[in-house]
Amino acid sequence: MIKADSVDAFNEVYSRYWDLLFHVTMKRLQVREIAEEIVQDTFIILWEKRHTIEITALKPYLFAITRYAVFHYLASKQTIASRMKALSDITPNDADIESLVNDRLLLQLIETIANELPEKSRQVFYYNKLLDYSIPQAAETFNISTKTAEGHLTKALKILRLKLSALHSTLF
Repeated sequence: MIKADSVDAFNEVYSRYWDLLFHVTMKRLQVREIAEEIVQDTFIILWEKRHTIEITALKPYLFAITRYAVFHYLASKQTIASRMKALSDITPNDADIESLVNDRLLLQLIETIANELPEKSRQVFYYNKLLDYSIPQAAETFNISTKTAEGHLTKALKILRLKLSALHSTLF
């Protein structure tokens, strides 16, 4: 019904799932404003993509959008925090500022390449390598088995190594 531009159907879905999505998001983030924003964005995405997507199961689809938004928020928050810390650690007495700059450039390059990874591989990579989640924790976050999470991480690392290696051979 949502596909047919039925505002009533959309309102029904919104009423049925908003609280549930909010509580799950709030549990993960502990910040009310961010949780509300993510849930609102979930429904905006649903409405904007209503003509282009084929949803076979609405609840898992909404949870997937929300879970990805939470992941994206946490990854960006962690990245911003680590960059700010790295910047605050630089003092005029640092002997190897060039090395710090190179490290930051490498981190940005890795993030750029990681953004091109398949979705699940990217998510497991971010959680495991950037947010320091263990493989079992990342697997639980995405409701997948530990073996599947390991497979996604292996795939992500293989792609990163290949792209970094190709870039290195091109530059040097």
